[in-house]
Amino acid sequence: MLSVATFDDIDELVELEEAMFDESIYPRLTQKEFQRLLGKKSTILYVWRDGKNIAGYALGVIINRQNIWFNSLAVLKEYQSSIVAKELFRAIEEYAKDSHFKTVILEIRADNKALFRRYTNFGYKKFKDIASYYPDGMGAIRLIKLLSA
Repeated sequence: MLSVATFDDIDELVELEEAMFDESIYPRLTQKEFQRLLGKKSTILYVWRDGKNIAGYALGVIINRQNIWFNSLAVLKEYQSSIVAKELFRAIEEYAKDSHFKTVILEIRADNKALFRRYTNFGYKKFKDIASYYPDGMGAIRLIKLLSA
């Protein structure tokens, strides 16, 4: 079930980060970073619970009055073929639309062709290449989606 994250979720969110992201490839969010983010009005953080446990999260950050940055999406492997990722992704986009933002911006690894295809199928367009974005030196592709009014 989808819900807004709270400070009580931080320990589980950190566990999810550690389970999902190899820190030599992706930067991980720490307990301190989740605390800081949850204390900001510019943070949109949803969790998906399967019973009592968090199966995934989606993190968005308001950049300005027009743009939201879709910072992170993490879903436990056993839920990746389910509706969890789709619903978390949709929640960030719906928040952006309902709050009258004009764009959602995100970055993906330049070597992740499958994710690039998925996001372009969701209406995202390549906006910019960013060299050496990730800890291992891999570049990123910044994608942008214009939201309809």
